[in-house]
Amino acid sequence: MKYHIINKHLVILSFIFTLIQCSKSDEKEETKGYLQEESNIPDYDNDPIYSKANPKNLPTYWDIFVESAALYGVDLSDITDIEFISEDLSGNTAGRAIGSCHDYVKIQVDETTFRNLTTGEQIFLMYHELGHDVFNASHDGGGLMAPNVRSIEYTLFQREVEDFFTGVDYVEWTDEECEIIRELLKTETQ
Repeated sequence: MKYHIINKHLVILSFIFTLIQCSKSDEKEETKGYLQEESNIPDYDNDPIYSKANPKNLPTYWDIFVESAALYGVDLSDITDIEFISEDLSGNTAGRAIGSCHDYVKIQVDETTFRNLTTGEQIFLMYHELGHDVFNASHDGGGLMAPNVRSIEYTLFQREVEDFFTGVDYVEWTDEECEIIRELLKTETQ
C-alpha cells in the first residue's frame, strides 16, 4: 500500500512538472514571436522597393521610382533617356534636376554630399528631383515636392509618394514657367 501511494505521488508530480515545463515553453514561443514581429517594423532598409536603392549606383533610384509609380498605375516605361551626372555642386546641394520641362531625365548629384544623407533623405531627394524631371512638378504642391530635402518618417513618406503618384499632391509647372526654366538651364549648362 505504501508503495502504491508513493507511486501515485510520483505520477502526480511528474504530471505537474510536465505541465509547468510545457507552459514555460509556450511563454518562450509567444515571446519569441512577439520579438520577431517587433524587428520587422517596415522602414527604408527593409522595404521591398526602397531597400534596392544603392547610393553607389545612382540608376537604382530610377528603378525604385519606376517601381513605386507602377504601384499606383503610372507607367514610366516609355522614358528611356535617363542620366545621372556626378558633379561637385555648390554648398550643401546634394542633387538637382536639369531635365525639367524637357523630354529627358537628367539629375546632377554631388555624390559626397549625397552619401552623407540618411537613406530616407537620399530617397526623398531622388524622388523629388525625378518628380521635377518626369512630371514637371513644381514646389507648389508641397509633400514630396516641398523645396527642402528632409528626413521623413517612413510611413509619412509612403503617404506622400501615394499622394504624388495619384495626383493629389503635385502641381505641374505652367508653360510660361517651363520656358523660364529652359532658359535658366540653357545658360547654366553652357
